[in-house]
Amino acid sequence: MNQNLRKSRWLWGLIGGLGLGVVTAVCFVLLNANNRTQTEAPSAVNKPKELSVGTSSRSTIAPIVAVVDEPPNLPDLEFPPGSVEEACGLSEFPSYWENGDFLDNEPPQALESEECRTALETRMNALNPYLWSYTTEATSFAFVVLEKPLTFERIFADPAGDLARVQDALSRPECLLQRDETNWELKESCSADAFMNYAMFNRYCYSGGIRPREVYVENPTLVQSITEWKHELAESWIEEKCDTFAPELRLTADRYPELTEWLWALADPEDRDMTEVLYGRKSMFSANLIEYAARLGDDAAGITQPVSRRHIESGAGYGRFSWLLDSEDWYEFRGKPEPSAEHFRHTFKMLALASARRPDPRDEIEFDWEWVARHLCEPPYSPDIHYEDDELPELKSCKEIVHELRQSELNIAPVHRALDKFEQVALELGVYE
Repeated sequence: MNQNLRKSRWLWGLIGGLGLGVVTAVCFVLLNANNRTQTEAPSAVNKPKELSVGTSSRSTIAPIVAVVDEPPNLPDLEFPPGSVEEACGLSEFPSYWENGDFLDNEPPQALESEECRTALETRMNALNPYLWSYTTEATSFAFVVLEKPLTFERIFADPAGDLARVQDALSRPECLLQRDETNWELKESCSADAFMNYAMFNRYCYSGGIRPREVYVENPTLVQSITEWKHELAESWIEEKCDTFAPELRLTADRYPELTEWLWALADPEDRDMTEVLYGRKSMFSANLIEYAARLGDDAAGITQPVSRRHIESGAGYGRFSWLLDSEDWYEFRGKPEPSAEHFRHTFKMLALASARRPDPRDEIEFDWEWVARHLCEPPYSPDIHYEDDELPELKSCKEIVHELRQSELNIAPVHRALDKFEQVALELGVYE
């Protein structure tokens, strides 16, 4: 298991290094292109689920086109009463990219409205930071339903108390685990949740945990503009929330030498030197706090997986569901390949196994069937094979594939029960055919 964690961490480090090179090259090309023509940029922004409009069944890369001087006329949209979009009047904001300097955009005076602030507070308190920041990578958080989920409300509830509970736990020998040791029975007595909360508090307040900014979008739709303004409001909310806490809560080596040395000692000796050179010691502090929380039994920490070169925690290797989240079937499912009989066969065997009863009920998994149905049946997908345009095979619907599976020799009762449940939910959501 420890080898897998090290491979996972250094794989993300390698990817991060390559990613920085690619980004540098792209920026150089675009800056040169700017001297030859008007500003050019790709058009790619994810639409939020509740505002989604028509979408293609294939992932494509938009061609680079010249920026037009006049912004498009954007139609009005209606939003549910009390939503951030409605309460803050986001459809009346100027286009997010209107002035061409979107990196310095500041939300208009919407936050001065009590109605807007209330709607934003309600939304942010309920948000899982992993799903807000890394929607496609953090599928474990969307898949597993937790009794005590991770939310911004949980993170900001009592950072000072969380730090005190962490320090108290580490002062007691029974809470000091040996390398790679786990003891989920210590979840309550050793305050496992405090380790997770304090890690995320430091990440979002002091270590650049905010979402990366989107690239310039050519001819944006109103939905795209509203989505980016919504992100800006969320970031403003986080920054304001962080400003309400004492700066002494920040985890630094100068302020908390014993705690930071202990966290650094948790890193594998083979990894320390390279990590320090590439990212600095503090990049490991939050990751090691999260993994330690998983080893003590915090379920939210126990489903974390690497999501970027800076956020490399692998709590899933220590949590109750490590047998699933470290499996090849999970990684295939997580990757969201195009629907196929072979992919569905592996997936429903995995789902049947995951939903099976366990000798210890604490090891049972409750997962979100609605998310599963959308994940399997709604594009866009990420195929392993990239076809030429004239070779694109026609995608089968979930209904066709499930019918094919039922006609096969897949005579395993738990699998058929999983198929029945999936079919029911997919039909209710309208994504089955």
